[in-house]
Amino acid sequence: MATRNSSSPRSSTGRSGSKAKNEIVAMLKGDHKKVKRAFKDFEKLDPQEDRESCEALVQQTLAEIEVHAQLEEQVFYPAVRGAIDEQDLIDEAEVEHMTAKVLIEQLKGMDAEDEKFAATFKVLGEYIDHHVQEEEGEMFKKLTASGAEWDSVLEEMQAQRMQLMAEKGLPAEDEQAESVDRAQGRGRAASSAGARRGEAEARPQAKSPSRKSSTSEKD
Repeated sequence: MATRNSSSPRSSTGRSGSKAKNEIVAMLKGDHKKVKRAFKDFEKLDPQEDRESCEALVQQTLAEIEVHAQLEEQVFYPAVRGAIDEQDLIDEAEVEHMTAKVLIEQLKGMDAEDEKFAATFKVLGEYIDHHVQEEEGEMFKKLTASGAEWDSVLEEMQAQRMQLMAEKGLPAEDEQAESVDRAQGRGRAASSAGARRGEAEARPQAKSPSRKSSTSEKD
């Protein structure tokens, strides 16, 4: 997968560049929010009693973190290097990615029965939380509409995001929303069908005595 050449940054100015930059930041913040919520959801589970749920949540979260990290490393960070003076912010972010990858690889070799499973995932969450604070609190705020070809960066990030998610077996955001809607629809349909069955079962029971009575009178 090709990476962006940071040695010859291009510039994008005006409304188009500003809009693209804002969309990129919103995309990355959306990833941050989703992953942070996953770590909170994990705290509500018991790895011993909810083994399958814990393992599924961890594996999906790891895949989502890997997609996010690759997008930043291959496209976003190279563009940012040409857009801000504080190169140390990018250096630190890349080192944080390296540390997170070590924990991710450890978790891939564990399951919920491992005594360090929950602890390792929790520590990963702490690293991610610090990383998010650094990016959103400093790096993102220093970005301007100029300094990078943000329109091209956005286009490349969107294309690679779709490819990486497909490789990891992750559904696209719109597919996830449709899946939730379908599940909710099935739930409502099942509830409605159950209510109709209950009413249907109740009606014959109420009428059966009168039918028997009518038959006896005719006999």
